[in-house]
Amino acid sequence: MTPDTVVVKYGGHAMSDAALAAAFADDLAGLAVRGMRFVIVHGGGPQITGLLKRLNIESRFADGLRVTDAATMQAVEMALCGEVNKAVVSSLSRRRVRAAGISGRDGGLLRAEVRNPALGLVGEVRSVDPALLECLFNGGFVPVVAPVASDPDGEPLNINADTAAGAIAGALRAAYFVLVSDVPGVLDAGKKLIPELDGAAVARLRDEGVISGGMIPKVAACLNALSAGCARALILDGRAPSGLRRCLSGGEALGTVIVE
Repeated sequence: MTPDTVVVKYGGHAMSDAALAAAFADDLAGLAVRGMRFVIVHGGGPQITGLLKRLNIESRFADGLRVTDAATMQAVEMALCGEVNKAVVSSLSRRRVRAAGISGRDGGLLRAEVRNPALGLVGEVRSVDPALLECLFNGGFVPVVAPVASDPDGEPLNINADTAAGAIAGALRAAYFVLVSDVPGVLDAGKKLIPELDGAAVARLRDEGVISGGMIPKVAACLNALSAGCARALILDGRAPSGLRRCLSGGEALGTVIVE
């Protein structure tokens, strides 16, 4: 019997808090020994912004996505594939998790095309080839994926981490797709947590401006994953103690569950 596959999107903001980062790694280490197959797709927005600032390159955003010119793309790869990816791998390795750091460009995992010329080198995922992930699973590794894809000419494209994770969750027909963030979940106009949302409610709240900015790609990634065959999707409050373990072991919905 194939173990449950869990795709976790690990947010850059959640990684910036040392206590949250340690709790996440502890949770995952405890869950991995139970036989679940994990893929971690990490963000790195704060780390990219920090590097761009040191390089005197302005950060610009549109609809929650980073506008990416050639210089910014170089910085994105440096921050995501170097600094952030290896930090996540190291954190898991210290807990005896056999983690392997890759990017979406490795093994043709993520293929993409430019999403919108106004955003520059920001890609829309067109295909996912999970062969490399399956090889790592079979070797007993936890893949840790940096969200950079290849365009048709093999050049790098910046992919929103939520979008990349959702595409991978759908391709693997994962049992769970969990977005770990540093927010409670989706909030209504009164700033109260919405425990569950379907596609129609998401569209309405987006039209009303309640769902905006960085939450837009999060809910879109969940809906895309579900439509592609993923069983469950959740935007998890990563600040909750042992949130990932409680979600996957006890079924606690510590955030917003997204359904079709």
